[in-house]
Amino acid sequence: MPASPPFRRLAAATPACAFVLALSACAAPSPISSAKEESPMSSQAHAAQAFSPKLDAGQALQKLLTLLRGAHRIEDIDGAALERAFGVPFTAHDGRLGFGERITRDWWTAMELDPKSPDGPRFEFSFRPDDPSAYPSASEICALDFDRFAAELTAAGFRRETYRGEHGRIINDTFERDALKVTVQTRGENDDSPEKIAHACVKTVLVD
Repeated sequence: MPASPPFRRLAAATPACAFVLALSACAAPSPISSAKEESPMSSQAHAAQAFSPKLDAGQALQKLLTLLRGAHRIEDIDGAALERAFGVPFTAHDGRLGFGERITRDWWTAMELDPKSPDGPRFEFSFRPDDPSAYPSASEICALDFDRFAAELTAAGFRRETYRGEHGRIINDTFERDALKVTVQTRGENDDSPEKIAHACVKTVLVD
């Protein structure tokens, strides 16, 4: 089997957040279509008109950092803490709390708190591609990139450890403080250049 391109440093999809996206899809606007080819500028303008998320990618990650700074164990993250940190309503379903929205043509934000997960309480934050089989450019979710996200966590007192697989490939980074563990999975921004391939963007954050 051929190796995946380096920029596809992406973990396999997890079942968490699936119901968030299902609920959000009902109210999601359809992408704008055009009978003629669009220029990059007009495409960006149409995207801005089509999607008005409550939180763009950078805002969502900043608010996630606010949540993590104030938590010392997973039990500190509950519905009230989530709504306080993110300023959006979370939907209850089967004992779980979730929020999700489309933020661009290619990307969704999904969040889910599952207090009764088989592996213990956990909170998942992720950026999901609109097409699960596609690998769109991550530029739109990389305004606050992984290096900056990691620096903010270490400044808040989290201890960082990087786990690597074959040939030094990064599997994930973990950050621990007190009884709280944060696992961050990343992917390269895009395959336009070696610099973009190496530029890590936050893809999924698991908190337990």
